[in-house]
Parts: sequence; C-alpha cells; structure tokens
Amino acid sequence: MSASSMLAAFDLGQRRRPEGAALPSTWAQTPQVTRDHGQIIWQDIEVPSYEEAIAVELAVARAAGAEDLEWKLYSHDQPAGLAQALEAAGFERQPTETILVRASDLGPATPVPGLEITKIQTLEQATHCFNLALQAFGNNWDKTPEDLLKRALGGEPFWLGLFEGQPVSMGRLTRTEGSGFAGLYGGASHPDYRRRGFYRPVVHARVQAAAEMGCKWVFSEALPTSEPILRALGFETLCQVTGYLYRFQD
Repeated sequence: MSASSMLAAFDLGQRRRPEGAALPSTWAQTPQVTRDHGQIIWQDIEVPSYEEAIAVELAVARAAGAEDLEWKLYSHDQPAGLAQALEAAGFERQPTETILVRASDLGPATPVPGLEITKIQTLEQATHCFNLALQAFGNNWDKTPEDLLKRALGGEPFWLGLFEGQPVSMGRLTRTEGSGFAGLYGGASHPDYRRRGFYRPVVHARVQAAAEMGCKWVFSEALPTSEPILRALGFETLCQVTGYLYRFQD
C-alpha cells in the first residue's frame, strides 16, 4: 500500500467517517470536527473561522464537565495557522509523537527466560499495571487500579510482563469500531528493568491479539523512548501528531 493510501485508510478508520456512515460509540461528528472521548481528532476549518470554532469546542467540553480539552493536529492535515490560534486561545502544546505503523503479521515473540506475559484479569494485576504507569508517567497518570481493570475487561485489554514475579512492563490494545487498525497505547517499563528486552514481548502480544481480532494494521503514537524498539520490529513512520491541551480552571 502506498503512503498516501495508508494515510487515507488511517484517517477513515481512526479519525473521520463519511457522512451517513455508522460511527464508533465514542465519536461525535460535526461538519467541522470529529470528537472522540471529547478529544478533537479531525477538523476542517477555514481561516478566518478558527477563533469561532475553538470557542464552540471549548464551550461543548465545558458543558460536558470536562477537566480539559485536547486538540490533536496531524502533520498531513496542513491546517495553516490553527496551531497558533489554539495557543493564542490558551492551549498548551504537547510533545510531538511519531505515528508508527506495520502489518499485524508480526507473529509471537521469542521467549525471554524468566519473563511471563499475561493478559490482566484481576485487580492485583491491574494494580501492578497502575504502579508501573505511575513510575513511567508520574502525576500525569490519573486513573485508579479499578478504572484500569474496568477498561481491561471492557474492550481495552492490557498485558503485563512479570520477570521472576516482578512487574516490569505493560501496554494496552485499543481498537476503534469499524477500523482495520488497532492502536498500541500505555506502554511502560519499570525504570530498573529497561534495556533488557522485557518490553518487546508485550508489543508482540498486542500485535498478535490485533491480528486475531481481524485488524490488518497496528500503530503506535511513539515517543523517542519506545520508537527504537518499534522500528526494530518493522514499524515505519506514517505521520506525526501534536496535541494541544486546554485545562479548565475550577
């Protein structure tokens, strides 16, 4: 598949459905934007309508009781001036991530001695993942073990890596309804166990699960810490994405 065809397929699966098509349960589409869990994931706004459109979306999020609103801009959108308009409205630019993609035919991982990969089913396992996330993401991690377990059992499975009984790595798999892509999110490793090959099997487990779900492609919004691991597994650049975050004041 060509790069342009892949981008079009990604947008159709993950960001915008044609008018009249069935939408994922978490999406809302207007002529100007697509919202997913309150995030703005697609837009078609012309100058000079930026300020008005931003104000509308802030009002929608505020009325829904949101604590913040993230607006995600993709490198192939070319929304000239929108990033500047978001910052002028009080949005804070977040780190740019590289979206990496590959076919879901990766197959199982080579076993690592002493490492067990398990799909979490219990609160104890969810607590291990919660603690790994705290170590990796710090105060930016705002879930609870109970929240995490609910997500894991409700359609966003998590995998946990245990090395000789010690939690060392984790990650979740997310599939948007009606999409041929599955997303690798929430990857984290214990700081004391990095660079020992413990995260790669967690990637393999999720890619294999995506294939079993019928997803042809997998992708990850990768930061520099995980990008080398994914590239070594055959993931390639699709595009970049930058979030712009607005925090509502109490």
